[in-house]
Amino acid sequence: MQNVVNSLAVFAFLGMVIALFAISALLRTVRELRQAVLATPVPATPAVRRIARFQSPDERPTYVLVVTEQCLSCRERAAHLAVIPPGLLQGHLTLLGSTDAGARWVHGADHITVVADAELLGAVAVGATPSLVKYAADGTEEWRRVVGSDGDLERLLGVTESSNVPNVR
Repeated sequence: MQNVVNSLAVFAFLGMVIALFAISALLRTVRELRQAVLATPVPATPAVRRIARFQSPDERPTYVLVVTEQCLSCRERAAHLAVIPPGLLQGHLTLLGSTDAGARWVHGADHITVVADAELLGAVAVGATPSLVKYAADGTEEWRRVVGSDGDLERLLGVTESSNVPNVR
């Protein structure tokens, strides 16, 4: 019986040694992968984004409402943007999405340019929708904000509440 116990102890010890070698190899692989990731050059993102599509010849800024088609809030913000009278805003309005669904949301609002371009949507790269991005006349991004409500949209566009913008709902 003692021989069986001694044999089991030796096998357990050998199993632990093999497990240590396996863990060592795994850690070495992880270390090599980490070094490879750190050595990979990452292109620097420019501090200032400039998009030529949003340049304006008349020195007025361009406000871009970035939407996704599945977003109910995007649809509501786009519909509210469509009813804002063009004379209240000192700038150009653009609705940007990956498909032309946004054109249905602002149908009849001739003061809003609808852009359906998935590549441009990727270049603008907002984290959440709906987002409003303001571009200077030369196409340089000035700021970007998430638009949570119609009031947020009016505030960000500089449209005062006393302007009697109709409520879409």
